[in-house]
Amino acid sequence: MREVMQDIKNRGLTPKKEHHVKTPGGHKENRYVDVAGLDKKTGQPVEYHQVGKQRKDGQPVERERKALDDVERAKRRRPTFHPYNKDK
Repeated sequence: MREVMQDIKNRGLTPKKEHHVKTPGGHKENRYVDVAGLDKKTGQPVEYHQVGKQRKDGQPVERERKALDDVERAKRRRPTFHPYNKDK
């Protein structure tokens, strides 16, 4: 997650861990994306990042897919997924 946060900083945004997203009608009513990139002037999120486990075929595990789907449905923007086990 540190690399994601540093990349967000390097691109002039403010990283925020565990950013709350309301996801009414989703698998859960609320989600917390691992890191959001906030616009420095407005403080509003302009990008979302989820860090998690992926399957052998490269797809996020079900828990992560549901979170990604919920946030995408609520915000009309799919979070970027960063697997932490991609080299295994």
